[in-house]
Amino acid sequence: MTALQTQPRPPVARGLDPDRRTVVLIRVLLGFESVLYSVITPVLPHYVHAFGASKPAIGVLAASYPAGMIPGSLLGGWIATRAGVRRTTVVGLLLFTASIVAFGFGSNMRVLDELRFVQGVACGCVWGGGLAWVIAISPRDRRGEMIGSVLASAIFGTLIGPLLGTLAVAAGTGVVFACVGGVSLALTAWTLQHPEPPRAALGAGTPLRVLARDPRMVLGCWLILLEACTIGATGTLLPLRLARFGASGVAIGVTFLLASLLALFVNPAVGRVVDRRGILLPLSLGLGATAILLVLLPVPQSQLPLAALTVLTLGGPLTAYGLPAISIMTDAIERIGAALAFGSMLFNLAWAIGETIGAPAAASVSRATSDAVPLAALAVLMLATLVAVRFRFAISSSSAPSSSRPEVDRRASRRESRSRSRPGRAGRAARRLGVRR
Repeated sequence: MTALQTQPRPPVARGLDPDRRTVVLIRVLLGFESVLYSVITPVLPHYVHAFGASKPAIGVLAASYPAGMIPGSLLGGWIATRAGVRRTTVVGLLLFTASIVAFGFGSNMRVLDELRFVQGVACGCVWGGGLAWVIAISPRDRRGEMIGSVLASAIFGTLIGPLLGTLAVAAGTGVVFACVGGVSLALTAWTLQHPEPPRAALGAGTPLRVLARDPRMVLGCWLILLEACTIGATGTLLPLRLARFGASGVAIGVTFLLASLLALFVNPAVGRVVDRRGILLPLSLGLGATAILLVLLPVPQSQLPLAALTVLTLGGPLTAYGLPAISIMTDAIERIGAALAFGSMLFNLAWAIGETIGAPAAASVSRATSDAVPLAALAVLMLATLVAVRFRFAISSSSAPSSSRPEVDRRASRRESRSRSRPGRAGRAARRLGVRR
């Protein structure tokens, strides 16, 4: 007993434990990646004037980053299963360091496209390593909350990116992006100070093809792809629609800023709901409410109601089913016994594919018809997904054995069985269990 009392060291007790410090690290890293993702928006007009770039050329530059995420996701998964998630994250940061510094001094559009593609590859590595790292060290009963905090940091990074891009246009892209490269190098050194999580926590053994065929993993990937498609479509259609009603560039920027701020608070709250109530409630509310709001978006005929509806749609229910999707994928990985890196790789692939096809597909359909058609199509897909999810959960609930009950009930059952083996504590344990139920 004396040894147990003297084991904790005062410095550790006063500070964060190693796992919490690692979560803080991943939050910073994914926030940094989101800054680099969104930094390009205010810089695009600068390249139009500097290089005489056409709209198609600017479109290629904007699409190079998510296109690079596709091979980056595969590369990140391959490195993580062989060298570990920390080394995967370090590889991504080093790629960021080299490509962002060179991007600041790019002299033509082709070079910028290639460097932006490399940054997308780096993104796949950072997310592939970082997300698997967080899942591996998170307690199961707080996993949703921790993932929600990490995603909230990534959303916060998207708020900082345009500000950094504006500074780059004003002060010079070479100087600003060289400084960003220095920050990336410092983050690399910080990452190397954290230990690799235990190999057992990362999972292993099951081939990727088995995981990819699991129905829960397919559902999780579909939900992520659908969310990314919706973000790509609304990110293309809604700014143009707001501008058509007379909204200025500043007003449009403020609209999307407010949407990101709302999502910043929604994500951790949804994570806590997932931990306490399970995935079905936030998933159902997110899909149903988003479908309704997407159908309503073409209705306002002035900028203020449209801006308010945009903030509510993008910042609220659309982000509410992203965390349940990750929870579904994580549960599938744990049940099968596959590597967590495979799950983060499939997550990145689904997101990259959805974002890559969402914007151009919505723009093409809208040009041939109207904005209402692609938004209604996405709403129909969400409602169909909601029906399929509810039907599947209804079947699972009616046919599942007792071992498939929620985790809270399983823990309560184990505590109850232990209390029966300890007569002196049986009464107190029974009372506690009765209160909790």
